[in-house]
Amino acid sequence: MYHVQLHFWVRGIDEKIIRIWQEIEPLERFTHLFHDFSRSMHLPSGRNQIVLLGDAATLQIPMLRQDIGMKGKLILCADSVQNLPEEDLTYFDDVWPLAHLGETAVFHFRRLQRLLKEEKDAWLTQTYLEQTINTLPDMVWYKDIKGIHLHVNDAFCTAVSKRKKDVEGKDHYYIWGIPREVYEASDYVCVETEEDVINARKTCLYDEEVMSAQGLRKLKTYKTPIFDEDSQDIIGTVGIARDVTQEKEYRSTIQRLTREDQLTSLLNREYFYDVLKQNDRQAYTLLSFDVEGFHGFNERYGHPLGDAVLQIVAEELRLAFTTNHVARLGGDEFAVFLPDALSDEAAEASVRAFQEQLAFMLSMDDRMKHLRVNAGIVHAVPGMTPERVIRDGGRALDRAKEVGGGACCSSGESVMA
Repeated sequence: MYHVQLHFWVRGIDEKIIRIWQEIEPLERFTHLFHDFSRSMHLPSGRNQIVLLGDAATLQIPMLRQDIGMKGKLILCADSVQNLPEEDLTYFDDVWPLAHLGETAVFHFRRLQRLLKEEKDAWLTQTYLEQTINTLPDMVWYKDIKGIHLHVNDAFCTAVSKRKKDVEGKDHYYIWGIPREVYEASDYVCVETEEDVINARKTCLYDEEVMSAQGLRKLKTYKTPIFDEDSQDIIGTVGIARDVTQEKEYRSTIQRLTREDQLTSLLNREYFYDVLKQNDRQAYTLLSFDVEGFHGFNERYGHPLGDAVLQIVAEELRLAFTTNHVARLGGDEFAVFLPDALSDEAAEASVRAFQEQLAFMLSMDDRMKHLRVNAGIVHAVPGMTPERVIRDGGRALDRAKEVGGGACCSSGESVMA
């Protein structure tokens, strides 16, 4: 991935030692260049610049450090540092003993090589990490064992509307702007799941909710413990959260659209059939309805007003049969599934109550006040197919429509006008 050319700036060191260093094989992905320099030179800055000094007395050490920067390496080869000001000594990264440098030149140089490679590899790993987590649309964070955020990615900052420097070093309550007492009185579980992960000592998946700058968000969150390399004690956690708020809304909308009639928001015919199939091993009651004269009403007043009538019928059915499944089977036909095997009298009473309330609502518009809804009642027995029940309901409804005026007929029984 990378290639590094190291520049060794040498001053005041024996030529024999320099030749020893020049003959040492560079590590993989590295090359070496050696340079002499004078006190008047300004050296380049950066991690690849290494200054090896055997003579520091005539140099301005603070200026030299400023040249190569804090990432460069400044190494003093000397047997004593007594002649150096204490402030100058703080600018050096290491001191190699000069008297024995001929014997230890290879040792010190190879150790320096390894150090430089470790630093470069650490930089590359950090770069990989930052580029990866900041490219992700998911929120990523690292916490210590006390729940303090040590590092977060860009998506996290966007979610909480805070800068990284305002997030790192802070706890959950501060970051999400939730007072502890409010959090404890709510259904949020983010902090509690941290404890679950620590106790489980493995990655765990959670559905969580947080109040973000964009409102209440639903998250699918993976949380993983981080272990100390020596003791295997847990020293923190890493979390990755995907905002699934929109996804859940889409899924809910799709599910609703496959189940509901678009005009009335009642169950559609296909889903109502599924309800009947799920209950075909029990006795139940089916109520069928249609709006008398609806076709003529549509032709006279137009579809917008006809749709309004259907919506009024649907709403009154929903209010009259609140604990049951109410469907629009198509056109002006409706049906209600009652999970109990009601008697004709009980079923008719519920139908009459609905018809009276509906008539009251329709009477508020002179164009609608003459409309009536006829009804059919079917008593389904275990084993009856949905097709048979719907067919029997249609026959009962046809008999009621022959009478008209808001009639009600039970399958196998006389018409109740």
